[in-house]
Amino acid sequence: MSDADQHNRTMNLNAHYAWSFALWASAEAARTSGNLVLAPIGYYYSAFHSAYAYLNAVPGIAPTTFERMGHQPLSNLIEQHLGGDLQKDFDEMRDLREAINYLGMGSAEGKLRVLRGHPLRFGTAAQSASLNDMISRARNKSRGFITTTLDRMAALPSKAVDTFPKRGDTNENWLLEYMQEDIYLGLMSDDMRGKAVSVVRELLA
Repeated sequence: MSDADQHNRTMNLNAHYAWSFALWASAEAARTSGNLVLAPIGYYYSAFHSAYAYLNAVPGIAPTTFERMGHQPLSNLIEQHLGGDLQKDFDEMRDLREAINYLGMGSAEGKLRVLRGHPLRFGTAAQSASLNDMISRARNKSRGFITTTLDRMAALPSKAVDTFPKRGDTNENWLLEYMQEDIYLGLMSDDMRGKAVSVVRELLA
């Protein structure tokens, strides 16, 4: 691996984990404020970027693989390099996100019912879950997905991971570099930025 390739992988790893954490914190803010539409979108994309970051550091995956990475190709890479269980969790979070973005996964009549005040639900008529239940499920799956990629990343034989803190590491240089002013300055209020950094500390604990 050339020095230039190593440098690019390192930058991608840190940038996409930072964005993953920003999206997780945004999703948490949406959920706690009662914005049930935006929360699962943030949870899904948080998992998306953590997967992208992890896979970018896996030796043997060509850098060109990540050019204009789509949802299904990323899901396929997750299955190959992180396993079928995490792929299923990723795909479920994606289904929920798409259902919200595209007004449910049912018939046109069902979508119209939602617009007329009926609850947005997911699954079959016999086995369906409310939006609230699915958000809770998406939150748990997203958190588990992120922490699993962090744990797996620590074991990768790649110099790209050397700049990233391991879970349980009390060295906060990475937080000071990536998660304070730069990434949140244009995204969140001063109050939310402080809470977001606390969320990231918890993920890295």
